[in-house]
Amino acid sequence: MKIMKQMIDESNIEEIKEQLKKLLDIEYALDKSSIIAITDQTGTINYVNDLFCELSQYSREELMGQNHRILNSGYHSKQFFKDMWKCIGEGNIWSGEIKNKRKDGSLYWVHATIVPFLNEKGKPYQYISIRTDITKEKELEEQVIQSNEKYRLIAENTVNLITLIRENGNIEYASPSFQNVLHYDLKELEQGNLFDLIHHDDLPFLQKDLDFFLEKGQQSLDCEFRLRTIKGNYIFVEAVISKTKHTDGSFKDLILVVMKDITGKKEVEKKIFHLAYHDALTDFPNRRSFMNQLRNELINRHKSKYKMSILSIDLDNFKSINDQVGHDVGDIVLKRAAENIQKAIRPIDIAGRMGGDEFIVMLNKVKDIQETEAIVKRILSNFNEAINIEGQDYFVTCSIGVANYPEHGDSPEELIKNADNALAHVKSGSKNDFLIFNKTIENQSIERRLLESAMRTAIKENQFYLEYQPKVNLQTNKIIGMEALVRWHHPDLGTISPGKFIPLAEETGLIVPLGEWILKESCKQTKKWHDIGYTDITVSVNVSVRQLEDPLFIDKVKNVLMETKLNPEWLEIEVTESILADVENIVKILREIRQLGIQISLDDFGTGYSSLSYIKNLPIDILKIDQSFVKDIHQNEESSAIVQAILKIADSIGLQVIAEGIELQDHVLKLSKDGCRFGQGYFFSRPLKVDAFEQFMDRLLVTI
Repeated sequence: MKIMKQMIDESNIEEIKEQLKKLLDIEYALDKSSIIAITDQTGTINYVNDLFCELSQYSREELMGQNHRILNSGYHSKQFFKDMWKCIGEGNIWSGEIKNKRKDGSLYWVHATIVPFLNEKGKPYQYISIRTDITKEKELEEQVIQSNEKYRLIAENTVNLITLIRENGNIEYASPSFQNVLHYDLKELEQGNLFDLIHHDDLPFLQKDLDFFLEKGQQSLDCEFRLRTIKGNYIFVEAVISKTKHTDGSFKDLILVVMKDITGKKEVEKKIFHLAYHDALTDFPNRRSFMNQLRNELINRHKSKYKMSILSIDLDNFKSINDQVGHDVGDIVLKRAAENIQKAIRPIDIAGRMGGDEFIVMLNKVKDIQETEAIVKRILSNFNEAINIEGQDYFVTCSIGVANYPEHGDSPEELIKNADNALAHVKSGSKNDFLIFNKTIENQSIERRLLESAMRTAIKENQFYLEYQPKVNLQTNKIIGMEALVRWHHPDLGTISPGKFIPLAEETGLIVPLGEWILKESCKQTKKWHDIGYTDITVSVNVSVRQLEDPLFIDKVKNVLMETKLNPEWLEIEVTESILADVENIVKILREIRQLGIQISLDDFGTGYSSLSYIKNLPIDILKIDQSFVKDIHQNEESSAIVQAILKIADSIGLQVIAEGIELQDHVLKLSKDGCRFGQGYFFSRPLKVDAFEQFMDRLLVTI
């Protein structure tokens, strides 16, 4: 009997241990997943778990001994709580939703289950409440309630084309806008297939993207395609495609397609594409366009057995025509010069205008040097004839420098540089001739080597200094900041043009130490101005791609800010559209810069169409309209159209715009009328040294 009793007791102990383990497991799971509180019969809190503290923002010490009224949001009526207490006071379990208030005053919803524990007399001696955070569900529920009527109004009145389709394209629903915009009968349309309305050239790409989208389970797909109207013509649409669920007895996948008519936008982009990619005067490709085409051609060079030549062309004594008879006649001469070049080259060749009276030609698929020389001589011959303008003859010749691929370079920059070197030798001689680049020319580029050596010395000996050009609010005339511009005064050679030493610094890599000095000096000066009362001004510093590629660039920026104690919000990093050549890598660096609190501006915007494709994805804050569009904005409709389009694009994606090169009151008036708020240029001030800039700020403060 003793042995049997011992076995029973041991069995009970093991069973009790097992039950206790299960209870502890349940307690652990409950504690980790639910918000738990224990109160006595009066409602005084005796226990709360970590989730309760986390959600309410109160510490355990702040909650212990308190009543649940500490969480009262005031949302529920007294009767609500009276009924709840009546229920649990009678020993019944209460379940419901309660809106509470956190320590910081914010509100949240919980679903609560309150369980009373009864004593031997059947009266509650404590309560355990188990809560679940349902704030998001309640917010969604409220949104759904408020949106039901809105959805109906939106569907009936939106200009967007909204449709629900099957994976095979069959239409389940089409919004009334299909009738308003495309003039389709909705009943007939809902018996058709969306893919039948899409342009046959666009459909394969859309179906490929759609298949990938459905397979990968992405949240949404953004795409563009052309959609046919009832009349048979097409509109461009921007579509957002997403998956949804529909029940008609069983759940089946449906695809929601929301389309926006962007035909007008496409037409504007097409116009901007041409205007921004071509020189307005000659209709030749501009510098950016030509460089892109040359770069693409060189990428594919290995596939071709033919040679290629670059011609750098400059008009002789063109400046005298502008000076003697004015720019109007000069513009006509430039147009005729472009015609002379175009008539001499072949359809497969590309001629571009680099600026001023400088042209460039890419001769594609030349068999040998003799073919190149024949084309060059035709160009020279065409310039031998007088250019007649309103009965007056003007004689303009040209000089040409030639560089051949691959003998004289295998990159666009090297080929153009060597063609320019050859051109420089022609211009320094008799002109009206041509010269093919050779090693002798390269060896004679002493000035470049001397200048590079002088630059290295100048950086060590602090021969550089900064000037600042103010940026102004066009409406208030208030100064908002300044652009820091580097200058070089050589002790023997005097002032050296930035146009000479900046490109050389880029080529040699000296732009990295020079750029670091510019950044540090401009931040230090801006902090000084802030400290003496010139507050609310931002300094913008030009940064090249070469600097951004420096792996230590971000650390250098941080060190400069730390050393100068300038708040990052008063620094603006200015980059040019050349960043788009390596946009994927540069964007990462720009994001890091913005994370420091620094603003980023894109300089010379509008001179390259590629920016329109990338601009919405670039981490930038400010666009700077290139001065080439500002100089004749008050007279030239094309320039005005480009500026208005840029302002509209910037406004749609939340970017500021600054116009460069403002020189006339007419520029200010036209830009202000078009909605441009900020600008800089000689109309306000040339770049100024520190003392002169302070005087400028003082004068501006007096006049405001």
